[in-house]
Amino acid sequence: MENKNVVVLGSLNYDLILTQERLPHKGETFYADSLLQGPGGKGANQAVQCAKLGLNTTLIGKVGEDRFGEALIGSMRSAGIHTEKIKQKGQSGLGLVNVLYDGDYHSTILKGANYLLDIEDVEREDALFKSADYIILQQEIPAHVNDYVIKKYNDNTTIILNNAPARNIEKNILKKLDYLVVNETEAEFMVGKVVSNVKQAFEAAQELYSKIETTIVLTLGKSGVVLNDGKQIFHVPAEEVKAIDTTGAGDSFIGAFVYSLTQGYHLKEAVQFANHVSALTVKNNGGSESFPVLKDCIAADSNKI
Repeated sequence: MENKNVVVLGSLNYDLILTQERLPHKGETFYADSLLQGPGGKGANQAVQCAKLGLNTTLIGKVGEDRFGEALIGSMRSAGIHTEKIKQKGQSGLGLVNVLYDGDYHSTILKGANYLLDIEDVEREDALFKSADYIILQQEIPAHVNDYVIKKYNDNTTIILNNAPARNIEKNILKKLDYLVVNETEAEFMVGKVVSNVKQAFEAAQELYSKIETTIVLTLGKSGVVLNDGKQIFHVPAEEVKAIDTTGAGDSFIGAFVYSLTQGYHLKEAVQFANHVSALTVKNNGGSESFPVLKDCIAADSNKI
């Protein structure tokens, strides 16, 4: 299968990842056990997983004119991403991530240069967007930039939007998407109902599809994934692994899901492969630097995790 062109428009953050037993109470000082630091941001993470699986991946974004920005660009380049469209301006986006012993995490983001992206940056890369087979978007950049891309390029390419962090989006824009990817928290925001189990995820996926007629991919962490494309709705369980750090697992899933689509996988197979890749991701500490490459995914699959 020919190598497809993937354009990721999104965020790059320099992450500081603390591992600790619990979060401090109000007014309390609490010690962390360890610190990891490195590249993060949903856009960067999703681009890294695409590139590590062998896709021809270009990342469009902004980082600061600082040491964090230099480190982010270098890290993206090392992952195999085309970085010439990453521009430097202002202060880099930062992420402070608290990873607890059970693998769950809490994240606080400084927007930084990510929010200096504008429509002019998109227009400058018009030819690149038009040549893309897949465009991946998230919500850590200004909303009007994403909206512009969706409206302008939806007829030319396959567009995947990860509505994270969740935002209200006009229905006419959502209808132009090919895939909407949300987790349970983001799905709750969009339907106004609790989504805490597979049954509720089915209901949310049905409600979302009925409103926008776009393929819904609803991720549930260790409970798996529900997908609804209007012709079928199904649940794929997650692989059972001991999670060390779930940071970036959703981004790893999206990168792997897009890879599967480029290879012509049926939707259920695509979700199964993406689940497999994200299961490998959570077995290690760190963000995108822990994402697996294609040969590791194939080897682990043959050995059964």
